Amino acid sequence: MRSDKLSFLGPQDIALLLRNSQRRRVSRGEVIVREGQSPEAIFVVHEGFISVRAGDVTVGYFGPGQVLGEISFLERRSASATVVAEGDAVVDRIDNADLEALLSAHPDLSARFYRSLAANLSRRVRELSQNLGRLRSKRGGRKTRYGQLSARHVPRGLVEGLSAVHREIARVEESLAARRMSQPDAARAVASACDRIVALLEEHTSEKALLEISVDDLLTFRDMNRVREGVGSFVFRNCFSLIMSSATMARCYTKPSGTPEDDETSRIIFDGDAEGDGLVGPLVDEWFLGRPICRVRRETETQMAAEIARRAQARGDEGPLFVTSIASGRGDELLDAMDEAGEGSIVATCIDADPDALRRGNQQADDAGHLPFMTFISAEPVALSDTGAEIDLLPQHLVYALGLFDYMADDDAVTLLDWMHGRLGPGGVATWTNLTASLPDLLLMEHLLEWSVIPRSADAVRALVARSRFGDAVEVRPGTSGWVNVVTCTRR
Repeated sequence: MRSDKLSFLGPQDIALLLRNSQRRRVSRGEVIVREGQSPEAIFVVHEGFISVRAGDVTVGYFGPGQVLGEISFLERRSASATVVAEGDAVVDRIDNADLEALLSAHPDLSARFYRSLAANLSRRVRELSQNLGRLRSKRGGRKTRYGQLSARHVPRGLVEGLSAVHREIARVEESLAARRMSQPDAARAVASACDRIVALLEEHTSEKALLEISVDDLLTFRDMNRVREGVGSFVFRNCFSLIMSSATMARCYTKPSGTPEDDETSRIIFDGDAEGDGLVGPLVDEWFLGRPICRVRRETETQMAAEIARRAQARGDEGPLFVTSIASGRGDELLDAMDEAGEGSIVATCIDADPDALRRGNQQADDAGHLPFMTFISAEPVALSDTGAEIDLLPQHLVYALGLFDYMADDDAVTLLDWMHGRLGPGGVATWTNLTASLPDLLLMEHLLEWSVIPRSADAVRALVARSRFGDAVEVRPGTSGWVNVVTCTRR
């Protein structure tokens, strides 16, 4: 038990509580408290990792020092969720009757104990409110498709180009159904047609093309951004059924977890197994999985796994490499690095807002034999500066985030950089990636998938880091593709 979770208790208070507790060792999957039953106790996690599940959904994770069952203790009600050990763990159980007797006998301890519980509950409510506010502002539901062009304003070349695309797709579908075309030939034809859609977007959202559209009716179109949105809307409406036949693009567009790149989507992109509807859908999916955005995501994850393994091996006899991944998902690249570097050479922490992704990562780590060296923490990455006191990390050698900064406004990015700086030991590094404006898929992402990112140039990245505690201790280098910047910040 540690006093940083019951913040108003001193060392003597903690010792007194421990003398009235029973230490219990639990194995992975063991139920500690079952939903609907009265636990008749509060629990403090001493070692390991505990999950809280409402039905089949994991809603929270608790690590060393965190308290469970306090609401049932305060309200004298049955448990509202099931508490399960995610791995081998140790918890301190304090029976309600013993706790009440102890608090009655020590009024000063009672006041500090209840104040600690109140502070914990207040902090959780505040964090929930802040996270909900961030999520509303960041996601905001489906955007309104405004700026639609009337028939007479749609460029003739755009109409004819999209019509040609549809004719080609229909021809491919008919040929496949009649078995007159091989799969490789069909894949090339579909890819060419889809490339044509992207080319049409580029051509008709250029400054020159938008100006030509707007001057046709100066009273109707005075905002060039609205004209651009109108072109994008027209292409979206004409290509919606084709785009949605791709399983991966449909998932990116519908955002079942609220973002276009949740853990499951990232796994689909990394695995690269094409799926879709009908005869053409898998071919459209294959095209998308070969696009620059998907190649960049696979490239950066593979290179990060290699970099982590390299750093761990370079330490030799100096001890394990301490690594934290932010917006980690299930942390596959960490498992790959552990396989490469050897058992015990890496001690990793995964932080992500998706508890189900963390649960899957926990299971994968257990299956691979790496669970003793991994910790999974559920937290909204953008809110880490507010909840940092809840995440107890030893000084880290490496803290990294892949793709996260693509979605962060400058102020939030600086705040997260400061948090990363505070978790590093001297000489430790923070590594992160940011897409550049040269990525060929930005128009596809914006207009067809409603997938908004914030690309940054190398100069913009340096200016961002200069506002943080890292100052000028930053190196920016282009990724292999040139479509992403890989940023390394060093704590001096």
